[in-house]
Amino acid sequence: MQIIIDREINRVEWIDFIKGNQYNSPFQSPGFYDLFNKIPNQTAIAFAIKDLTEFKALCVVTLQKEKGLKGYFSRRAIIYGGPVVAWNCEIELETLIRFINSTFKNKVIYLETRNLNDYTSLQNSFLNQGWIYKPHLNIQIKLNAKSLDGLLNEMKYNRKREIKLSKREGATYKDADSIDEVKTLYSILVELYKMRVNLPLPDLKYFIELYHSPIGKVFIVKHEQNIIGGSFCLYYANTSICTLYYCGLRNYHTKIYPTHLAVIAAMEFGIKNNLQLLDLMGAGKPGVNYGVRNYKTEFGGNLVENGRNMIIYNHLLFKMGSLGLSFMKILK
Repeated sequence: MQIIIDREINRVEWIDFIKGNQYNSPFQSPGFYDLFNKIPNQTAIAFAIKDLTEFKALCVVTLQKEKGLKGYFSRRAIIYGGPVVAWNCEIELETLIRFINSTFKNKVIYLETRNLNDYTSLQNSFLNQGWIYKPHLNIQIKLNAKSLDGLLNEMKYNRKREIKLSKREGATYKDADSIDEVKTLYSILVELYKMRVNLPLPDLKYFIELYHSPIGKVFIVKHEQNIIGGSFCLYYANTSICTLYYCGLRNYHTKIYPTHLAVIAAMEFGIKNNLQLLDLMGAGKPGVNYGVRNYKTEFGGNLVENGRNMIIYNHLLFKMGSLGLSFMKILK
């Protein structure tokens, strides 16, 4: 067995390994690795473990921090989607996790996987290396062998009615076809995060690079030639599309719901391209009220708990960073 990193990993073998793997996601693809490494002040590192002939486990780890002083208290590493692991390779995964721990323990405050798949059978590989499991919910909509009308019929009545009403009033959606459209949509997203979300948001460059990426999709919602919303997504052929960010102008029109259509655009793309799943990403912690979860569940789909695996390398800085983030939200 050997562990290889970044450019040592053969791209063709990488793609072949994740293709069809039960733990596959866009976030563990070469496309996402390339995309993230184009973001200012951010880095992605790819790790793989293989024997003489084939990969046994692979993981793209992203290093992130905020600008300025906040950066010192927000140094973190995130494995989006979770690692890709071959069948019956728990020992190999544990070896890879041990190596990742040794790589990052003096560089970041904590490291976390944000699982898009069920890693129950692999939990011991994490637990044996000092990680903990944190329950976390997600909403996934199965697309394979379904039509848009069929999925609309599975939605809550009000959501289906609002989508139809928006279209009747002349709102449409399409792929973004220029950088200017991406910039306009980003400005709507920035305003949303400033006024309501109060969480870090990547710079514009990230969204422009996503637009150019082979695994990126940007959809815009329009009405009377005005961009009123849209979504930024990642997808991987034959598998899934994930809504990273979606937004719409608030109080734009009493009968138009641009954010709904931003999600429908991703859904329709997935159906037309034979994708199996639309992943609406996070839905909060079980037992804790979360407004975003309520919004997402009205699109139908399944509420799943794939959870997160986490290891804290510096408990003092982690606590200080968490308190600081909570304080900033209160101030805003």
